Amino acid sequence: MTKETCRKLRRKGCSIGQIAQRLGLSESTVHWHVKDIALTKAQRLRLRERWRHIMARVNAKRRGKPIKPIAFKTPSWSTDLVHLVAHLSFDGRIDRYGCSYYNRSVSQVMHVKRLFERLLGVTPKRQLRSNGVWVVSCYNVQIAAWLGKRQQELLQVVRRHEMWQRQWLRALFDDEGHIHWSPHTRRVRASQDDEDVLRHARQFLAGIRIKSRLDLGARAVEITGRENLSEFKNRINFSPGIRVNASRKNGLWNRSFEKRTLLALAINSYKQNTAL
Repeated sequence: MTKETCRKLRRKGCSIGQIAQRLGLSESTVHWHVKDIALTKAQRLRLRERWRHIMARVNAKRRGKPIKPIAFKTPSWSTDLVHLVAHLSFDGRIDRYGCSYYNRSVSQVMHVKRLFERLLGVTPKRQLRSNGVWVVSCYNVQIAAWLGKRQQELLQVVRRHEMWQRQWLRALFDDEGHIHWSPHTRRVRASQDDEDVLRHARQFLAGIRIKSRLDLGARAVEITGRENLSEFKNRINFSPGIRVNASRKNGLWNRSFEKRTLLALAINSYKQNTAL
């Protein structure tokens, strides 16, 4: 009698779980009775749609809580935390499900990975994409929610200390900066779609005696002049390992120079008036 009831319910399109729950049986027992009965395409679609609605309700009830919570550190603001959150803001993302950072420089990616490990006590994944870009990612809604709050506080927090402002600027120019050097032009730029970020960048640069200008048409903050570029080199500079993309179609260089090397050469060229 049990076997026939199982088979009858299965032909009506019930799932194995539904049959087991209705008859008070184990799913393995139900499967044994109905394993030779194939569902129609319409029945499979109906079960899949029902499962989708169930998962939507489950996710709504979770409200950003992971199924398997993990323990992670929640450090106070520091120079390193400013650097991590700034990198995720400029050349990465923080959303509901996790966070990622993208860069062609393996040294820079490893730096961000180490910040995750040291500050939060978690080990993010590292992956090399086919286009040569490295990705460091951490998918956890708790960590994403915590970092998302830090991202909202970032611009106000960095006002507290000059060193935090310089670290924020270093992350900005590492992630979004580029250097142009020709016989008649020497400049460092950082591009950003967010005008508020550009205005803060100019303000923080002025605070350490580096004059800059905003190019809102190009969405960039620009530093020119030997004195300003020298101050930028001494106080901020590009991180080691940050290089120009030699394979870029509209690039000026056919060699993978470190940006800090190009900056030094550009400053020295004021006296020599030379170029590569």
